Amino acid sequence: MNYKILQGNNIDILKTVEANSMDACITDPPYGMGMEHWDGSVPTVDTWQEVIRVLKPGAFCLSFCSPELYHRMATAVEASGFKIVDMIQWMVTTKMAKHNRLKPAHEPIVVAQKPFDGSLKQNMDKWGVGQINVDMARVPWDGKPPTGWVAQGHKRRTFGKPGNTKGSKEVDGTEDANPTGRYPSNIIGQFDEPEHQKYFYAPRTTRKEKGEYNDHPTVKPINLMRYLVRIYSPKEGTVLDPFNGTGTTGIGSVQEGRKYIGIELEKHYVEVSEKRIKDHCENPNNTIEKLFDYE
Repeated sequence: MNYKILQGNNIDILKTVEANSMDACITDPPYGMGMEHWDGSVPTVDTWQEVIRVLKPGAFCLSFCSPELYHRMATAVEASGFKIVDMIQWMVTTKMAKHNRLKPAHEPIVVAQKPFDGSLKQNMDKWGVGQINVDMARVPWDGKPPTGWVAQGHKRRTFGKPGNTKGSKEVDGTEDANPTGRYPSNIIGQFDEPEHQKYFYAPRTTRKEKGEYNDHPTVKPINLMRYLVRIYSPKEGTVLDPFNGTGTTGIGSVQEGRKYIGIELEKHYVEVSEKRIKDHCENPNNTIEKLFDYE
C-alpha cells in the first residue's frame, strides 16, 4: 500500500522532508476548543511554514476548523506564506444544539495555495499541481441534464454597471449542460430538499465507518475526504496530513489512488490509523463504494 504514518512532532518530522516534494496537504487539525488534551490551540505559523516548504509550488493546503476560531486558523495559514483562495463549507445539520447559541450546522475549511512558480500553465507543466480537478468531482444531475441554456453567461457580468445580464439565444447562442454533472460548488452538505441536490452529499461519520475500536471524537467522513483529495490533489500524487488523527485522509487518499504521508503525535492513534486503513483499503470484504454514479 502506498501510505506511511509517522509518529512524532509534526514540525520535527516535516523538517526532515524534502522541500517541494508533496502534492497537497489536506488535514483536520486541532480546533483549539479544549475538547481533548491535544486540542489546546489551532496550529501555529511555525507548523504551516514547514507545510508550505514541503509542498510543491501551486499545491493546495486545506484545513478544517470551527466557526469560532476559523479566523485564527486562516490567519496563521496566510502568515506562513500561503494565499487564501477559498473557503469550503461542510454543511452538517445533525449536530447538537449548544446553550445560548444557534445550533451548529457547518464547519469551514480553509483553502490555501502555495504561490505559483511562474504562470498557472508554467507551474502545471513543471510541478504538476495548481489546477483543481473539476471534471472528476462534478455532482451528477438529478434527472436529464439541461439543454439549450443561453451561452456566454460569464461575459454578461456587470457588477452593478449598466449592461444586459440576461442575453439572448439569438445573439449569444446556446449551450447544453455538461452531461457528467454540475460544476462542483464550495458547499458540501446534507440537505433533504430536492432543489439542493447540486451539492455533494457528505453526512457525518457512522459508527461502522469510524470503527468500534476508534475512540477519536472528531472523525470526518471518508467520502468527504475522498472528494477533497480528488479535487485538490493530482492523480497518483502524494497527500500530506500533518495531523493524521485516525487516518481518514489516508483512507481517502489510498482509495483515490494517491500516496499518503500522515504524521501523528499519539501512538494510540497511529495504531488505530493503521487498522482503519487496512480495514477500509486492504480488506476484500469491504468494497469501496463509488462517489458518483458515472464513475
